[in-house]
Amino acid sequence: MNDKTNPGSAADRDDATMERLLRLAGPRTPVPEDIAARVYERVHREWQASSQPPDGARVYRHVRREWRKGAARQRFRRWALPVALAASVVLAVAMFLQPPPSAPGRIAIGTVARVAGEAGALPAIGEMVYVGDILETGAAQKLSVLINNAESLRLDQNTTLTVVARDEFRLESGRVYADTGDFMYRDRGLVIHTAMGSITDVGTQFAVQIASGDLDVAVREGRVDISRDGSEFVAVAGERLQLGSDDEPAVVALEPHDPYWNWTLSLAPVFDIENKSLLDFLRWAARETGRELEFEDNELRMSAMRTDLHGSVADFEPIEAVESVLAATNFRYRIQADRIVIER
Repeated sequence: MNDKTNPGSAADRDDATMERLLRLAGPRTPVPEDIAARVYERVHREWQASSQPPDGARVYRHVRREWRKGAARQRFRRWALPVALAASVVLAVAMFLQPPPSAPGRIAIGTVARVAGEAGALPAIGEMVYVGDILETGAAQKLSVLINNAESLRLDQNTTLTVVARDEFRLESGRVYADTGDFMYRDRGLVIHTAMGSITDVGTQFAVQIASGDLDVAVREGRVDISRDGSEFVAVAGERLQLGSDDEPAVVALEPHDPYWNWTLSLAPVFDIENKSLLDFLRWAARETGRELEFEDNELRMSAMRTDLHGSVADFEPIEAVESVLAATNFRYRIQADRIVIER
């Protein structure tokens, strides 16, 4: 084969082609020195950046972060001490100004319901009565205390009574009347202690008096148990038991409507008649006076049940209240021995 059919290798052909091109291009214009310098500087910076160790950037960031933490700690130390001192001062002032701890809460047993006679130094109506209080009345003073919204204690003149607990009292002198509500039996009774024995009620109205060294217990309703030096006595409704220095009590009859009880009427807790039935009001008045309530006929009783009341009888004793209320109705009343009779 001749040369035309064997042109040579591909590398030879490329070299020959490049040579022809260079001859055709002629001599090149030299690159200005300032451009060459800028290109060199740019390439050099890129080379330096690309030649840093692989973790260099992370090391740099870590060092900067630790430096910032150190600076923050320094700033905290500069402010922490003054702030802590200021907080200590505020706490000390608050503790100094805070009032001392209050005494344990007092136990309230009721409120003063009525005051009769000269008020003097007696507590005001509505004033709270607490365990530990000593209630005293003078020669022309009486008062009553409402307990649990249903029970009452009434102190006659020249009486001293100490509140021992919610349902426990000590009679130092004088006379006290207890009304434990319209209950036949109670889970725990009201107790009145005296120097001559203790009296426990069983759903009662009763009076306890200390006079001339004797214990005088009168029962208007229900029953009381009397304990004295290991001996036990019982008094029931309609009885008045007097116990002296010996252990043999004297018992006499005493009717629930006897004048003996009249001193308690001015101390009866006020009956709120607003929106109450006439029947409920008359039952209250009858019980306060120790009498039975009787109607002329059943139709009149039903009419009293359906009659609602309004107003107030706060300034009246029970019988006076009955007169005031019935004056505005078609009902009439009369007192017949041991009963209040309601008629047309």
